This record gives sequence, structure tokens and C-alpha cells, in this order.
Amino acid sequence: MADQLRPSSASISSASTQIESSSAEKQKPDAIEGVDVKRAESEFDDLRRQLSHSSSLHRTNTGQKDAEKADDGEDFDLLEYMTDSSATRGHHGFKKKALGVVWDGLTVTGAGGMKVRTLPSYYPLATANLGQEIFIRTFPDAIKEFILSPVFMVLKHTSLFAPKPKNLLLDFDGFAKPGEMVLVLGRPGSGCTTFLKTIANSRAGYLSVDGDVSYGGIPADVMGKQYRGEVVYNQEDDVHQATLTVGQTIKFALSTKTPGKRLPAQTRGLFQQQVQDLLLKMLGISHTRDTMVGNAFVRGVSGGERKRVSIAEMMAARASVCSWDNSSRGLDASTALDYAKSLRIITDVFSMTTFVSLYQAGEGIYEQFDKVLVIDQGRQVYFGPAKEARKYMVSLGFEDLPRQTTADYLTGCTDPNERHLAPGVDPLSVPTTPERLAEAYRASDVFQRMQAERAAFVAQIKEETAEKDDFEVAVREDKRKGVGGKSPYTVSLFTQVQALVVRQLQIKLQNKLELYVSFATVALISGSVYLKLPQSSAGAFTRGGVIFISILFNAFQAFNELPTQMMGRAIMWKHQRFAFYPPAALSLAATLADAPISCLQILIFSIIIYFMAGLASGAGAFFTFYIVVLGGFFSLAAFFRLLGTESSLTASCIQGYLIPVYSMKRWLYWIYYINPLNYAFQAAMENEFGRISLTCDGSYITPYNVGGLTKYPTELGPNQVCTLLGSTAGSSVVPGRDYIKAAFEYEAGDLWRNFGITIAFFLAFNLLQAFVVDKFKHGADAPQINVFRKEDGETKELNTTLLQNKDAFRRGEAEQDLSSLIETRKPFTWEQLCYTVPVPGGHRQLLDNVFGYVKPGTVTALMGASGAGKTTLLDVLANRKNVGVVGGTVLIAGRPIGKDFQRGTAYVEQLDTHEHTATIREAFRFSAYLRQPAHISKEEKDKYVEDVIQLLELEDLADAMIGFPGFGLDVEARKRVTIGVELASKPQLLLFLDEPTSGLDGQSAFNIVRFLRKLAAAGQAILVTVHQP
Repeated sequence: MADQLRPSSASISSASTQIESSSAEKQKPDAIEGVDVKRAESEFDDLRRQLSHSSSLHRTNTGQKDAEKADDGEDFDLLEYMTDSSATRGHHGFKKKALGVVWDGLTVTGAGGMKVRTLPSYYPLATANLGQEIFIRTFPDAIKEFILSPVFMVLKHTSLFAPKPKNLLLDFDGFAKPGEMVLVLGRPGSGCTTFLKTIANSRAGYLSVDGDVSYGGIPADVMGKQYRGEVVYNQEDDVHQATLTVGQTIKFALSTKTPGKRLPAQTRGLFQQQVQDLLLKMLGISHTRDTMVGNAFVRGVSGGERKRVSIAEMMAARASVCSWDNSSRGLDASTALDYAKSLRIITDVFSMTTFVSLYQAGEGIYEQFDKVLVIDQGRQVYFGPAKEARKYMVSLGFEDLPRQTTADYLTGCTDPNERHLAPGVDPLSVPTTPERLAEAYRASDVFQRMQAERAAFVAQIKEETAEKDDFEVAVREDKRKGVGGKSPYTVSLFTQVQALVVRQLQIKLQNKLELYVSFATVALISGSVYLKLPQSSAGAFTRGGVIFISILFNAFQAFNELPTQMMGRAIMWKHQRFAFYPPAALSLAATLADAPISCLQILIFSIIIYFMAGLASGAGAFFTFYIVVLGGFFSLAAFFRLLGTESSLTASCIQGYLIPVYSMKRWLYWIYYINPLNYAFQAAMENEFGRISLTCDGSYITPYNVGGLTKYPTELGPNQVCTLLGSTAGSSVVPGRDYIKAAFEYEAGDLWRNFGITIAFFLAFNLLQAFVVDKFKHGADAPQINVFRKEDGETKELNTTLLQNKDAFRRGEAEQDLSSLIETRKPFTWEQLCYTVPVPGGHRQLLDNVFGYVKPGTVTALMGASGAGKTTLLDVLANRKNVGVVGGTVLIAGRPIGKDFQRGTAYVEQLDTHEHTATIREAFRFSAYLRQPAHISKEEKDKYVEDVIQLLELEDLADAMIGFPGFGLDVEARKRVTIGVELASKPQLLLFLDEPTSGLDGQSAFNIVRFLRKLAAAGQAILVTVHQP
């Protein structure tokens, strides 16, 4: 989208006022006969600018401009900016990257229909499975897997263990021309995400993808190899480096996608700055430029702002075909509408092809789209013009619900519990199953018309190759020097590594505590333990100890690379799909970024511990010690990065002192030779003891005085011997090199050989990681699976009851009894509430004299744009802030809140943070046992938990492990679990909910709000923030 840019100004809302009314009736020029298209477009552009300017001027004069979105006080006209920018690029000979998408007989198959007791983690079904039930593995399972692993390796290639196919999408047909937007609708689990990923050429994780998908005449396989970054998918979860700022995140994306051909006098730095400013202004997050992105554990921007960072990052990819999966999640209604209008403008101006799935899409958003695709359990039940979809569903016999938005109405027609048949219609004549709905669509006039238009579009692509040629030229011109013609990347490997090194350094520099404190502290503690070691036999073993702790501590610091690498996989694979960089570039960059900081940290550590312990004096001895420790650190860091790249489970064995090779069991001694720390330790010992001699004294002289004996000399006499290994008869001095040769079989002359072997391990681990991360994509594009706890007698009975009551609760024929839920009813008030936090350069006031109240038995909604401070207000009211200064009064029943206030409240956070190894029922029970009053019996708590599970429609997942994004429950189910954990505590005073409907479809959101009304009717006081009511 942003190939081009010149400074300008305006507001999305004003820029696209006219789009809302015009796009629903938009027609392509090639479908109109007898019309002067160029003249019509010119007149429309003139009218559009006039309306946009008038609207912008009116909003500015009347003060109606949204302060949350116009951070800098300027009115930013996106449409005018993009149109002018596109014209400028056309004037300088830039080609457009316009690709249409055609799919014919698209069928996606996943593994399903299989119920397995347990499978090894390496077995393909464990990572490529949809719809089957996999149970949580236990320790006995692990033992059995280890013993039977050879059998599994053979059986996995036979039909006995072959996954049964399950159609996730079945026989989809359609097309989208350049400049068109397609809205994908369906209930959760219907296949919207599968379609969006498949249409964006993200096919990994499925058993098969059949049918034909082409992009402007380019086959899908060619597109994936040569043009991967031109067809991209934006996932629902916001996955970012939490400690980077918003500006750093977007600038990194731009640094890997800066094109080679730019406007005259537009440098790389200027291009990146202009596009970054555009994205921040367009999405209304300029004020967050220097704020950390954050996550569930790192304080950062709000949830809605984080979603806009994800949007900006993918827009920076400048792709031709974009799939957006529920990308309005976390945005308020106004921002969601402006986002949809922005997509409309960008799609129109740059002839992009856009696919979007949305929950709770308002009518204004729906009108931005040209076509709509409705999916029901993997079946295509409608694909055609958006303005005809509602009329089509009514023609099938469904009742038209005028007060329901079109998007919710279309989705509701696929929901047995939500749809209504028209009065007087025979129920048997209305298609109500996915199969019948798909058959009805294929027999409709809309389907026949879409087929004819698709055939005409395919023929046009074959006959007119200008767009395809322009696309190939534009991609070729985008590439910078050093990039191969068939490479999917925009910049060279050197530039990619350079950008990654900068990013890695920024991440490391955020953790100032580790940088400045940890190494020096441990060095001081260790140095004090080994303070001024004597250069005698008494200090021989302890001298080896201080060397060992120096090697080992830094090796443990290298262990930090393991979780960093494992947690960064999702980000790495996302960027790889965007064609920002290959995974191997990240491996190289991580090593280079580690070097300067690690060298400084280890230098400080070495100076402190080396001279406190009194090791061999001399510059040569110290710096040799330093580079040996450094080599051991880098080799272990590379090893742990390798583990983090591919290992799903990692065990770390920590041992004491190194065992000499001659003391090892002969069937295990080979491990000694593949341990890089062994060679680093040898080199450090040889460096130290090769430079000193030890005096034999104390208990190392035999015989020596014990108790009251005084007849033996304290120094080595003629009738005494030194028992220190390496000593010679009659000599009280033991050369250090003789000591280590006798004690460890180390040769002082092998110092540099051993150091070289350590470096060889470092290089080998890095090369192996670069190869492995590219060839074996562990966790990339894997489908989300649910893992279940094995049923016992109790859970089987509970699950049976839940499933028996499931349909009755869905139809509203059964209700939970909440009459005795609230025992105390007290009003909650706040007045002149202020909140100020420290920021670089001063303080910022986030809340300014806010007042309000919540009465028992009522639901109070906090409304405001994304980033307005709704979550901040909830946090302050819930007494959860530990940074900044809070002023004003907060009262419960007219009295200041006490220490027990939080015990009587529940807080549903916007982010879903859970113990990922717990099941849903376990998480709910844990909350109920610890938070409900002690006088309530365990049986009553368990019964209430079952009511909460039933209420939140989690009957089928009660024993499913919660997991984390990408593994376990999906986004919607995790949101329900977050609500359920708090409801299970039975709060008596107040229930806080922060965006409880975010990420849910319209019907699920309505069910949540309906339940809140039931709680209020029972006397619960509820304070809730809502984005898209």
C-alpha cells in the first residue's frame, strides 16, 4: 500500500465519508456498457474531493473531530493523500501490483474423526490434526512412548495409524478482481480462518488442499516460491516483541520492505519515516510511537492499539492480496468503521484484492465490501454481491430481521438457535443444514451469474497479460541490489541481518536490570566465596572451582536463549510469511547482536571474579581466561538456540564439577567429547595452571601433626611426602601443569587446541540451526488442536449431564437459578478520580476528575474510543495499579474501600492469561475453591462451576487443556474461559469486565451480555467496557 509517499495531512473519517454510501453500489468499469468510464471517474473524483474537503472543514470548525484519532491535531485526508501519491508514482513510471484471485473446486482436508488415547509428540497427528480428540500425555505415557518408539516409527507409515480425512472446506468456487473487497462470514469454527489462510497461500498444516487457486494467472505454487510476500495473511492474535515500542516495531517491518525503486530524491530513511508517519496517522496511534507494544505481562499500549499495530505491520508488507482474520477485534465501533474505510480506500487506489473476516460488523462496515462469502461448517452457502446477500437469504424462507445488521443476519441464518423462518413458510421447504444450504446456493441464479463472471474474468486474464506483466515488473523493481530474481524477499540478506541486529539490540537494551546488575552481582558473590586463593596445595582444587563457576554461570546465562528462541517462534514464522526475512537471517542476527553486549557483560564479570580470587597475574593470563569464557558462552548460546528452534520439550541437566574422563563409565564417556564446556574448562584450567606452581603444605604433607602431635615439621621434610597429584619426591613445589595432567589428564600445550574446538562447536551449532530452521519448520502454520484430559467416573458423569442439557439451554428452555447468588448489595461510587503516571521527561495524566457510580442490580457500561482510558479507569477502580499516583475518592456503601475489597470483586481482563496446562474445569474449580467463601461446601462450588460451564457454552470443551495462542483453545473459547474464571469466584460486591465481547461473534456477544443482565437481576453490580455494542 505504501510504495510511495509525500507529506500531507487529514482524517480517515473525513477522508472516506463518501465511501460509506458509494461502495455498496460500486461496479467495475468493465461491467458497464455505453458509458464514458474515464469521464465518469474524473467527475466522481472531483465530487469526492469536494465532499471530503467540505466534511473535513465542517468537522474542524464544529469541533467534532475525534481527539483520540487525530493525535497531532491535523486533519488527515487519506483518500486525497493516496490518490495524489498514486498519481505521482504513475507519472514516474511505477507499475501497479494488481492481482485478482480465482478459486475453483477449492477443498481443504484436515485430519479428523479419530479418537486416540495418546501419541508421541513427534508423531505427525500430534501437530497436524483437526477435529480429533487427543488426550493429555502423562508420565506413564512418556515411558510407553520411549519403549515403543521404534514401533510407532513403523506404524505411522501404515493405514492403521493414518489420519482420517475431514473436509474443512468443500468445493468452494469464486473470484475477486483487483480492487475488490470480499467479506467472509461464518460462525466460529465454520472455516473462515481456513479459507483466509488457504486463499493467502498458507497451506501448511493441512492434509491436502485440492482444487485450483491462481493469482492473476500465476499458480499457487509459483506464488509461494517467488512472490510469497505479495499474498499475506493477518492472524487474529496480536503477536509482537512486547518490549519494543510501536515505532520500533513498524520501522523494523519497513526496513525489510523498503523498495529499491523509489521516487526521486526519496532516500531509504525518508521513505521509512514517511510511511511510518502515514501508518500511525491513518490508524490513530501517533501518540503511542514511543510506548512499548506490551503483552499480558509487560505494560504497554491498549488492546485496541495493539491490534492497530498488527494492522500497520502487515500494511508495511505492501502486499497485493491481503487476508485479514477478525482484524477489528479489540477496536471500538468508530475505529473499526474507519479501519474498514481505510481498507476500502487502499484497495481502490492501489488495485489490491482484500479478504476480511469480521465479527460484529456494523452496517457501515458491511457496505464497504463488494462481495460476501458465507460459510457454514465448511460449506459455501453464499458467494456473490454484498448488496444481494440479505435478499437471497430471505428468498430461501428465512425471516427478515430489519433491526439486525446484515452481517449478523447472514451469520444467524447458519445458526440453528438464532435463525427464524418467515411466517407461513413450510419448515421442510427451507434449507437448514449446511449441505442443503450449499445445494440451494448452487441451484440459484446468483451462483450461475458468479460462474459466468468468473469464466469471463479467467478468459480476460489469459487474453490480457498486461496486469500480470506489470506485476512482475513492479516486483522486480521493488527488489534491492543483491536479491535474486526468484527470491521472495525485497532486501538483501545483509540488509535483513542489519535490521534484525538493530531489533535484537533494542530488545536487549530494554532489560536494563539484567544488563547492569546480574553479572556484576554474581561475580561479587562468587569472588567473595573464593577470595584470594592461596597459591598452594590448599588452593589447587578451589582454584579449579572458581574457573568452573566462571564457565558454568555464563553457560547458564546462555540458557536464556532457549525460552527466548521458543517464545519468538510465532513472530519469526509470521515475519517469514510476510517475506520480511528468512529464519536463517534471524539466527545469524541473534549471534551478532549478542556479541557486543555479552562481551561487555562477561568482561565485567571476569574482571571482578578473576582478581578477587587472585588467579594468575598478568595481562596475557587474564585476557586468555576472558576469551575462553567468552568462547564457552557463545558455543552454549548457539546450542540453546538450536534447541529452541526445534524442540517442543526441553530438559536441562545440571551437574556439579566435571568428572575426569578416566572416572566415567566406559559406555558413557563419549558424552565427554561432545560437550563444548568440557573444552572451554580444559582451556581455562590449562591457562591458569600452566602459569603457576603450587607449594605443598597443610594436610597434603604426610605424615602431619594431628591433635597434640608436634614432632612433624609443618613444611615438607626428608621423611614426608606431598600427596597432591603431580608432586615429585623430595620437592615441596608442584608445577601446575603436572597437577592438571595427573588429576585431569589435561596437557597445558593443548590450550589453543581446546579453544579452537570450542569455537568449532559454536560455528557448527550456528550452521546447523540455520539449516534446521529453514528445513524443519517446527510449529509454523500448524493447525490449532485441542488436547483433552482423560475422563474418569466423575468427569464422565458431569460431561454427560452437560451435553444432555446443552440443547435446552441453547433454545432458552432452561435457565440457571441465580436467585441466591448475591447476599450483600452495596453501591459503588467514585469522585474526582485522577491518575498520573511517570513518563520520560515528566508525568502524564491519564484520568482527570472522573466521577460515577454503580448501583447493585445494574449494568454500567464505560464507553470510549480505543485508547481513551477505559481499561485504566477499571484498573484504578479495582485497586490494581502499582505505578503512578491515584487521587480522588472511591467508596463502597459510602465508606472507603478496605483491604478486603478485592476479595469481594472479580476482574475479567482484556487479555486472556491462564495456566496453559490446566483444563477448563480445573481452572474454574481452582478459582471457586480459593475465592468463594469458606462456609460454602465443595459440592456446592463444584455444582456452580458446572453452571458456569453450561452458561458459557463450553460443554464440549470442559476437559480441554486451555493452552496458549496457536495450541489449545481458540481465541473465542479463551475469552469465555477468562470470563468463567472470574464468575466462578461469585463476587459479592462488584464484577469488572474489560471488553468481554471482544473477539466473539454477534450471537456469542449477545449471550454474554444477556447473562450479565441475569446477574444484574440477581443483584450483582457490574461495570463493563464495551467496544462494539
